[in-house]
Amino acid sequence: MKLFKNHFSVVFSLFVLLCSLQFVIFVNKVIKEYEKYLADDYSVIISASAAIDEKELIEYKPVIKSIEIIDLENTLSRFKDDVTLQHMEAIKESMPKFYTLKLDRFPSASIANSLKNDLLKYPSITKVEIFAKTYNKIYHMLKLLDFIVTVFAIFIVITSLLLIVKQMRIWTYEHQERMFVMNLFGASYWRKSAVLYKMAVTDSFLASFGAAVIFFLLDKAPTAANALRELNIAVPHFNIFMEGSILLGIALVISIVSTTLAMMKVKQV
Repeated sequence: MKLFKNHFSVVFSLFVLLCSLQFVIFVNKVIKEYEKYLADDYSVIISASAAIDEKELIEYKPVIKSIEIIDLENTLSRFKDDVTLQHMEAIKESMPKFYTLKLDRFPSASIANSLKNDLLKYPSITKVEIFAKTYNKIYHMLKLLDFIVTVFAIFIVITSLLLIVKQMRIWTYEHQERMFVMNLFGASYWRKSAVLYKMAVTDSFLASFGAAVIFFLLDKAPTAANALRELNIAVPHFNIFMEGSILLGIALVISIVSTTLAMMKVKQV
């Protein structure tokens, strides 16, 4: 029972820490994917008094990914029975040209305003509509969510680290007598601390395996998949081997470093 308690403290702390880190990574992936979706859905509408050269405008503002002219034929066709062909051509010539601009990323409020000001300085562009109010609310909500999740995870990670270090010190106190005897016989540092490092490595495997299984199952949960599908977000699936190995590496580094720090506090070792 005592052995179970000792291992449970480290395994659970590592498990919570790894889950927090993986959750932050997952949220960041979701936000980045949603920003890509917003960038594809978001567009800037401009009107110009003359035709615009696409390459020239993209060179002027590299944030612009593509330019597409808005066809007004359908709108003008509604009046074809009311005006003569000659007048229709005159209307076409006098009307400004409208374009849709797609950006290579979803713009923040400052980038959107800067883009609008720069476009208005461009020759022949007379008006720019950036639709900032609607999209900026979504953008700020995403950034707020990212900030809250990150701060919350930092607190969890710090608390988990403190618990792990504390448990490692408890281990060293429990094995202090054995290490003292081994020290009298000239045992090396690694021989004296081998048991503690073995326990730390074992707990790292258990914690990372548990975290990997949890996120693998959550990735398969229909509720989360359907919710993301409704938002048109295609988040990469959790790779239990690759990402599980990363979680294992993080757990091993934390547990080994914590054990080493605890061992440095042991006297006469």
